[in-house]
This record gives sequence, structure tokens and C-alpha cells, in this order.
Amino acid sequence: MKPRNFREPFLFLIIVIFICFGCAPSIKYSIADDETVTGSDWSARDLKEVSEYMADSIGKAKFTRNQRYIEDAPRWMLARDLRNDTDEHVNTRTIMEKIRTKLINSGMAKFVDDQAVSDILEQLKLQQSGLFDNAAAAKVGKLVGAKLILRGTISSIRKRTERTDIIYYNITLQIVNIETGEILWTDEKEIQRLTHKSLFR
Repeated sequence: MKPRNFREPFLFLIIVIFICFGCAPSIKYSIADDETVTGSDWSARDLKEVSEYMADSIGKAKFTRNQRYIEDAPRWMLARDLRNDTDEHVNTRTIMEKIRTKLINSGMAKFVDDQAVSDILEQLKLQQSGLFDNAAAAKVGKLVGAKLILRGTISSIRKRTERTDIIYYNITLQIVNIETGEILWTDEKEIQRLTHKSLFR
């Protein structure tokens, strides 16, 4: 009787283990800004670059050094979503939220949350219904109104050829005085990117 050959099953097991580990996902927790750019589309690096540039530009704006603006604290502002005129889905709310966060944390402005207004009104109505202790209920008539609106547009021009993909983004923001309609500040940020396509694509 021939002895059993354990070599072949052992080699098969080793191959299976290598295949399994080779197919396992590789996770990286710390990503450099450049690594988020995987093509010509909008990236996390663009989001960071635009939000930092715009917040810094607002901080240096002439109207923020105006005596009336300095004395008129808190400077309540309303951030609207960016109008998306690009040919792709861009989460414009995230752009505005990052700018808003930087302005709040730097003490440049305080913001009215327009998305929370309906929830606030519903909660105020409920608290005034008699189900809550009047002493602990929120008082009606304490909502603050914004005096400034932060708004803008993101647009793009794309040029595709067989071997290249060129994208040009233009992000324009304005701060508008609600009472007068005057544009107190405006700035734009341009992003250009050229992507070469793979020969095997």
C-alpha cells in the first residue's frame, strides 16, 4: 500500500491562503490630499482647498473692517446651498458647511440654520401647547433674523478627447446684505485639472 502524499493538499492549502489574503481589502486611514484625486472629477482636495481659500478671503474682506460691522455683533448670517452648474454631482452643501464652520470658529460670524427652522417652529408650537412646564418651555419670539446671506455658484467646463480629460471648475461666492441687496464681498476660486487616460482604458 502506497503512503498518502500530503504534499499536494498542503500546496493547495498554501495557494488558497495566498489568494484569500491577496483579495482582502486594503484599508488606509490617513490619506494625503493628493491621494483623494483619482481623476478629473471633484475631489476631497478640491473641497478643502476651496473652503480654506473662501473663509480666508472673507476674513480679509473690506466690509469686515467696517465700524458698523464690528459694532453690529453678533453678525448673523444665512448660508444657502451653492447652485451646481457642473456636469456632475457635487455635494455643494458640504462646501458651504465647511466654510460656515471656519467662520464660526474664527469668530467672524454667527449663522442661522435655515434647515432647522421648520423643526424649531414645530417644537415651539408643541412647548406652548400646555404639555410642558411654562417655566421650562422655550420662549416664542426669540428667533434671530439673518442680516447677511452667503451664496454662490459652482460651474465647470469639460473638454474630453480620446486620450485626455480636461476639467475647469469655477466657484464664485458672494455675501449679500439682506436689507439693501448690496453685495458686500465676492470672490472666485478656479481649479483646473488635466487627466491622461490609460492605454488600456
